[in-house]
Amino acid sequence: MNSSWKERLVEQVDPQWSAEIDAFEAQIALRKQGKIEEKVFAETRLRRGAYGQRYDNAHRHDGIQTQDLHYPQSPLTKGPETAWDAPGMQRIKVPFGGMNPQQMDVLAECAEEYSDDICHITTRQDFQLHFVHIEDTPSMMRRLAAVGITTREACGNAVRNVTACPLSGVCRTESFDVTPYAKALAFYMLGHEDQQGFGRKFKIAFSGCRDEACALVSMHDLGGVAVTCMENGVLKRGFELYVGGGLGAVPHQAALLDAFVPEEELLPLSRAVMRVFAKLGEKKNRNKARLKFVVAKLGIEEFRKVVAEERRTMPEDSRWREHFDRIADYKPEQPSLPATHLNGNPLPEGYSEWSQTN
Repeated sequence: MNSSWKERLVEQVDPQWSAEIDAFEAQIALRKQGKIEEKVFAETRLRRGAYGQRYDNAHRHDGIQTQDLHYPQSPLTKGPETAWDAPGMQRIKVPFGGMNPQQMDVLAECAEEYSDDICHITTRQDFQLHFVHIEDTPSMMRRLAAVGITTREACGNAVRNVTACPLSGVCRTESFDVTPYAKALAFYMLGHEDQQGFGRKFKIAFSGCRDEACALVSMHDLGGVAVTCMENGVLKRGFELYVGGGLGAVPHQAALLDAFVPEEELLPLSRAVMRVFAKLGEKKNRNKARLKFVVAKLGIEEFRKVVAEERRTMPEDSRWREHFDRIADYKPEQPSLPATHLNGNPLPEGYSEWSQTN
């Protein structure tokens, strides 16, 4: 039950995350009492990654005709034409696809206890669990939060899951491992006030290589490609930063915003781009509300000027530094490998070279 998981995990969940889940649980209770309009509640649950499904209206087409689905009889809805007891889908954000064994265990437990035993992995490195009842979501969110996983803004007009090349950290051609940068930006912007006024979603990706397409940077609203340069004899890390990419009915290839953004400037400059999007992006027509339309309308030269001015004048926010400073501490766990034998047998030729990047 929600109350028992709340008591059990109270010391393990970040206080801010805990308060957000408590608020969502209270909103569920208010909706059951008819004190929140269905459209408002639908937006609320979507912000928490709790989706509806095609059969939420208690009907499903079987290929020949529409069949009625017999959910418990209740007039309550969780959105327009969305039955309260219709099982939904829960999206779970996993920045850059990085997980540890404890997180994997909890995901598996949630899939078994609240879903149909299946974890669906999306193209954007999220997890999705289907057939989840809305009243089970607070417990699931608390269990995930206790191991550092959030569902916040897995949907809605916000920064979606920040993705990265799945080979980051072991790719032979990368400039450097981008995963700690993806993590820093993901958690810096999570729930940030500057991304609450978007007219549409905002997608971010990072790649360690300029000439490889693993992270699909060119089709994202904001994309960073790891690059380095020598400055006074010191090797400096930075990013080629791209903006305005996207697919859909009107595909756009991202345009180069800056050929070298120093690593320490990545988070504040990304925030400036998002502030420009919040100010200039379309709010009424969803079909025209992605960043690609802002870049296309202004042109990349004018867009650069607007972003530079926003970066210069935007209010100071020291929180980015907390996330950036953790990047230097990032060290991926190294497996313990036998020096001369593998499963009791001599190492095959080339194994030592292979193990360095695997």
